[in-house]
Amino acid sequence: MLKIAGLFVLILSIFLFNSCKKDKPTPPSITTSDVTAISSTYATSGGNVTNEGSSAVLSMGICWSKLVEPTITDNKTTDSIGLGAFTSNLTQLTPNTLYYVRAYATNSFGTGYGEALSFTTLDPAKAEDEIIQEFINKNPTFSFQLKPSGLYYLDLIIGTGPVPVAHDTAYVQYTGYFLNGNVFDTNIGAPDLVFPVGEGYMISGFDEGITYMREGGKAVFLMPSKLAYGSAGYYSIPGYTPLLFEVNLVKVKKR
Repeated sequence: MLKIAGLFVLILSIFLFNSCKKDKPTPPSITTSDVTAISSTYATSGGNVTNEGSSAVLSMGICWSKLVEPTITDNKTTDSIGLGAFTSNLTQLTPNTLYYVRAYATNSFGTGYGEALSFTTLDPAKAEDEIIQEFINKNPTFSFQLKPSGLYYLDLIIGTGPVPVAHDTAYVQYTGYFLNGNVFDTNIGAPDLVFPVGEGYMISGFDEGITYMREGGKAVFLMPSKLAYGSAGYYSIPGYTPLLFEVNLVKVKKR
């Protein structure tokens, strides 16, 4: 009888201990999305919060660094809150560099991380060439001439006036485009752009393209960044950006 009573007390003690014990607080559970849209300075990833843990998610995003397991003390985005999938953009990356990325989600009890993934940003020259070739392939009616410098040149209207040479003065109307079609600059409807040819006042691709035209002509210049604004870029034009100009040579004033 005493043995049965002792066993009853032991079972009761275990029951009371388990019923009073609280679950350990946990951070959210999250997975990391594949890295896509990789360029020389940009990539896209994201994640999926599958469980908020012991309290609501306060922030989530992706973190990245050159270390194998990046944390929120490294580069990070802050994208959303709550459960579900999200997408994040990694910007201002260094070209031709190996990075590690993983998704994170934070609640009041801590931060949970997804698996770490790696990717390498593209070599700028290779990335530019791919962008240019993709543009040309999508515009087969543009029969560009590839010049030794790397400039792609196309006559739309062949002029009947003189050809500008070094130290002549060119009067120009132009529109500058990114290769996605967005305009970044134009003087159409404004006074002509006036500059001395071949004296370094213009980016080299523009200066060169003018010398293939005749007064009254219209042409397109497609140029890699080495003939435009290089690795540094210029105002709204990022580094390593190929550009397209549509140019009207209004007048040539001989030196």
